[in-house]
This record gives sequence, C-alpha cells and structure tokens, in this order.
Amino acid sequence: MKRIVVALIASLALVQGAFAADQAPVPAAANAAAVRDLLDAMNYRSMWKASMDQMSKTLPGIMRQQMEAAIKADSRLTEAKRKDALLKMEAELPKVAEVVSGVLSDPGVMADMENEMIALYSRHFTADELKQIAAYYRTPVGMKSMQLMPQVMAESMAIGQRITGPRIQKAMEQFRKN
Repeated sequence: MKRIVVALIASLALVQGAFAADQAPVPAAANAAAVRDLLDAMNYRSMWKASMDQMSKTLPGIMRQQMEAAIKADSRLTEAKRKDALLKMEAELPKVAEVVSGVLSDPGVMADMENEMIALYSRHFTADELKQIAAYYRTPVGMKSMQLMPQVMAESMAIGQRITGPRIQKAMEQFRKN
C-alpha cells in the first residue's frame, strides 16, 4: 500500500517536473518588474492559494480512485488481501492527503513559483506585452476570468479524470494480460 501511495506522490512530482524548463538566465529588470505587475494584476497569490485549496479538496478523491483501481487490478491479490488493501488505503488516505496539502500550502512553494513565473513569462513575452496582458487582467472580464480560473481548472481536472481514468484502467488491464 505504501508503495502505491509513494508512487502516486512521486508521479505528481514527476508530472510537474516533466514540464519544467531548464533554469533560465536572470530576466532583465524591466521584464521582471512587468511580470511582477502582471502577477499582481492576476491576483496571483490569491489565485495560487485558491487553486491549491481546490487541489487539496479534489486530490484525495483522485488519489482514492487511482489507488482503488490499482488494488482492484492487481491480479496477485486474493479477495481477502484486496479487501484488506482497500481498508488500509481508506485509513491512510487522509494522512497522505494531509501531507500533500501541507506541501501545497507551504509559503516557500509560492515564493519559488513566483520566481519561476518571472523567468517563464520573461522567456515568452516582452515587457510591453506583459504590460498589455496585465491591463487585460485589470478589466472586468479579465478579473472575472481570474476569479473563476481555479473552479474552471478543478472542473477540467475532474472531466479529464472521468474521461481518461476508465481508459487508463482498461489499458492497464490489457497490459497485465499480455
């Protein structure tokens, strides 16, 4: 069971790491200032906290679904061991969710993310473009899009899980048969 939990946590870290770019050179001061202004216009800190709160709420359900599927698909387990594994998973899941939630709410994570966002946005946008984007986020529709983004992202993740979960489970069953 602990191997499954560790594998899930590691996979979350690896998925995030797979998209990480190499460390970029320090952006020009004008770009860094423009990104900070953009992050302010986006209410980045509030949005980050809301996103992490939402993720903390949805993650246990996603983890439960994935761990349940892995346990149920494990042909090496007898029915009794499968039942025990499911009970153990239910007992450990709140603790695992609490650990993950603690990581997601760590203020150091937000500070590191801000620094990385400065580098990321600076790689893709000029200072002038960043100012234009910030101006958009200060409009009513820009503010609305930022306000609703955590909810939209959470619903998008749930839709993705609903669509891909059964397909991944079916593919894993096929894989185990071969």
